[in-house]
Parts: sequence; C-alpha cells; structure tokens
Amino acid sequence: MRLIDKLVWKELIGPFINGLFMFLLLVFAAGSLFQATDWLVKGIPPVIVFKLVIYNMPSVVTQTFPMAMLLAGLLGFGRLSADREAVGIFAAGISFPRAARPVMIMGAIVSIGAFLWNDYLVPPATTAFWNLRSEVFSHLEKSDKPIAYSIDRKDGKGIDTDVRIEGGYDAPTRSFLRVTITKYNIDEERSGEPAAIIYCKRARPVGQSGLDWTYYDGWISLFVPDTNTGTMDNSMAVYFDELNSSPQTPSPQKSFDDVLHAEITDPNRKSFRELQKEVLDDYKKGHDARGKEVDLYGKIALPLASFVFG
Repeated sequence: MRLIDKLVWKELIGPFINGLFMFLLLVFAAGSLFQATDWLVKGIPPVIVFKLVIYNMPSVVTQTFPMAMLLAGLLGFGRLSADREAVGIFAAGISFPRAARPVMIMGAIVSIGAFLWNDYLVPPATTAFWNLRSEVFSHLEKSDKPIAYSIDRKDGKGIDTDVRIEGGYDAPTRSFLRVTITKYNIDEERSGEPAAIIYCKRARPVGQSGLDWTYYDGWISLFVPDTNTGTMDNSMAVYFDELNSSPQTPSPQKSFDDVLHAEITDPNRKSFRELQKEVLDDYKKGHDARGKEVDLYGKIALPLASFVFG
C-alpha cells in the first residue's frame, strides 16, 4: 500500500466508526426509544423490551452506513485540507482522483458489506422482532383493526379462500371477531364463484398448531348448482352456535400467529432472493407486484448509497 493510501485510509476509518455509532444513536433516539418507552408503560417486562430493541437494531444499522460513509469522506478530506496535507499531496504531483481512490474503494466495500448485512442478518432479526412483538401484544390488548388476506389456489389460477376479520382480535379470549370466510369454486367453468361462505361472531384456534378452528354464533351457506338450470339457486344456510372446522368447511388455513402476521408486510423479513422469488411468482399469477418490486430494489439502492455518498 502506498503512503498516500495509508494517509487517506487513516483519516477515513476513525470518522466512519464514530459516524456509525453517532447516527445509530440518533436514529434509535428518534424512533425506537419512544417506542420502547411506550412498551414499558404498557407493562411489558424490561427483558422483553430489551429483546425487541436488539432484534430491531440490525435494520436500524443498515440506515446508518451511507451517512457514516458521507461523514467519513467529509471529515477525512476536511482534515487533510485543514492540516495543509492536501497541498503537499498536490505538490507531489498526485491528482485529486488518485488521492480520492481509497474513498471509492472504501465506499464499495461498505456498500457490499451493507448489502450482505441487510440480506443475511436483518431478515432473521426482523422476523424474530415481529414474532416476539405479536406474541407479547396478543396477550396484552384488544385490537379492532380489520384483518384481510387471501389464499391462492395450488395451481396458481385464482384465489382459493378469502378471509375477512372485521372485528380484529380479542387478546384475553384469543379469538377473532366477526369473521367471514369465502371458499371459491375450483371448477374452471365456475372460477371466481363462491362455493361456500361461513360467518361467525367469534372464531378461535384449537390445539397447539392453531390450524383447527372453532366457530361460534354464525351460519354457513353451501352453494350447489341446480342440475336443471345450472344456477346457484339451490343454496342453503345452516345456523349454528358452535362449529368445528373440517376439510368440508371453509377455514382460515393459517394458524393463529400466522393470521396475526398476515397484515405485516415489512420487506426486511425477507432476503433479496426470497423477495425476488415472491415478485416473480406474483407476476406469473397476474398479480400487481410493483410495490414489492420497489422494496426489492430498495435492498440494492440503500447499500449502494454508501458508494454514492463516498
């Protein structure tokens, strides 16, 4: 390594590390600190709050790499200029692009490191954060926020089941309120037509897996085409006080925790390859995946900002 490279590298490393911690503290104080305080006020144990903060920290660190690189370049060359070392560099016949080459190399290294950090460490940490958060809050409070999601058919040619939970969930009883589940017809000629609809005032999972459900105070309607007219006039509704799910009845097809996570769309939970596969699958099925595509290339744009800022 030439003397000029050693000189510039020495001036960059210190400000970069300091900037990393400084911006990490600022971002944490601006967002996560107030959130952690709110969790403590709601009665969540400090140990759990500490875990939530730690799980959320890797995604925060990703945002600090570009700013730390920018600060390192500004302070590093500012120091060279203030100490008149820049005059000596140019007087020795070294051009500015040659003197700035270590910055470009360091920016590229930081960008690659940030991409790997964001692709391998952030997804499992973010998944652990949301899992722990949902587990904690599902025992603490009631949420009346509606939940809606759909299950695609295995052949990818349409929607198999549509689930709408208008009343949100009730944490003390571990139940979902005002649930409507629509099962669609798999017959190609009747694709998109409902085959069965179930509505209940309350639904709760049964067993450890949570894939079996019990419905309370509702009705189920099965749509059977008339053999003579081919219409769906021959539908019948059956009212019930309590009904257990079965292969013949519409069901959420998810566990209790998965239903709670259905509204979580944080792209940090997935790696670049996982999100890319999801985007391609959505396009193959004819779904609009432009929002996910923006998130996908955001996983490249944010780390690349370190090189651009440098």
